[in-house]
Amino acid sequence: MCHRTVVAVQRAIEMLGIPTVLITVDAESSGNMRPPRAICPEGFHLGHSLGSAGDIAGQMAVLRTALRQFEELHMPGQVQMLQFPGDHKPAGTGQ
Repeated sequence: MCHRTVVAVQRAIEMLGIPTVLITVDAESSGNMRPPRAICPEGFHLGHSLGSAGDIAGQMAVLRTALRQFEELHMPGQVQMLQFPGDHKPAGTGQ
C-alpha cells in the first residue's frame, strides 16, 4: 500500500481516539507524510516489514517494539530507526 495512503488512514484512525503505530521499511517516504508514530527496522526490505518469513522470534520483537511506542512521546513525522538482530534479506533474492 502507498505510504501516503497508509499514513492518511493512520491519521483518520487517530482522530477517532485510537492510537496507531506504523512499521515502515521506507523511513524517508513515511516520514515526509508525518505519521503520528512510526518505526523503521533498519535493513528490512519492502514486503518484509516484520522481518524474514518464519522468523517468529524476530517478528515478535518488532511487534513488541512497535507496541512500546505507545508508552513514549514522539513528535509527528519522527520515524524511529531501530536495529534488530538476524538476517533480513528476502528469501531467494541473494540481496
